[in-house]
Amino acid sequence: MQNYIFQRPETGQVENVIKERWCWEAHYIDGSLLKQFDDNGIFHQFREIDQSKLLSFKMVNPESLPAFTLIFNPKTMKLIHFYRNIVLNVGTSEEKKIKIYCFGFEKKFFGRTQKSLMAIMPNDELITTDNLDNLEVS
Repeated sequence: MQNYIFQRPETGQVENVIKERWCWEAHYIDGSLLKQFDDNGIFHQFREIDQSKLLSFKMVNPESLPAFTLIFNPKTMKLIHFYRNIVLNVGTSEEKKIKIYCFGFEKKFFGRTQKSLMAIMPNDELITTDNLDNLEVS
């Protein structure tokens, strides 16, 4: 797997980053694109996305699986992206580490915040929910 370069803005320290199984792409209204792992070997952080100009957010898989696309409205939405790391059978010979790729958005309705979340499971299934706290993985 290819390593990508990330230069930490706070310290200037250069780090190597291994490409994720699922990666994000930020597609902007003007037609430009920011990839988490760009074509020049640079790793970009989620905070680099300019949500005020965002048209869509995609989760793509380098193995050419179909992408998952979130159409984005910068006037009403706040983008969410995080990982859920789970360890099953901790401390046994069957210990298994699982990474779930989560993304979605928050939207305010009449003073209340509503979340819509998607989770890409280890089998590449997409789950849509408003709460990942009770997510069961086996």
